[in-house]
Amino acid sequence: MATRCLISKQIKNNKIELVYCHFDGYPNHVGNLLKNHYDTQEKLDELLKLGDLSSLESSIEKPEGHTFNTPVKGYSVFYGRDRGEEDTDSIIVSDWYKYFRDSHCAYIYIFKDDKWYYSSTDNELKLL
Repeated sequence: MATRCLISKQIKNNKIELVYCHFDGYPNHVGNLLKNHYDTQEKLDELLKLGDLSSLESSIEKPEGHTFNTPVKGYSVFYGRDRGEEDTDSIIVSDWYKYFRDSHCAYIYIFKDDKWYYSSTDNELKLL
């Protein structure tokens, strides 16, 4: 069973840009990866450009032989790039809590003010 999450950044007017991540959305996996490998606006922007993910790892590069069905260890798997799916681009929402609640995801991660925050089932953002 998957632990789904949303990965996002705050943009102007309190809106957020986000992508979906299907596996291992726990703070001790996705949270740690975000905090340790996607800790700048530039790195996060590169991740968001690739759209929804099956799984997040320490790199978003695509080494030779890396596909959805044959992922290379340590490399993120994206639905669009690695499986050829359409409509997997990031989206912008204005009410992160409502979107999160309706998404059936276990966690949401929001990058704002150069720090990572997360929430689970409540409306409270906690520093990661």
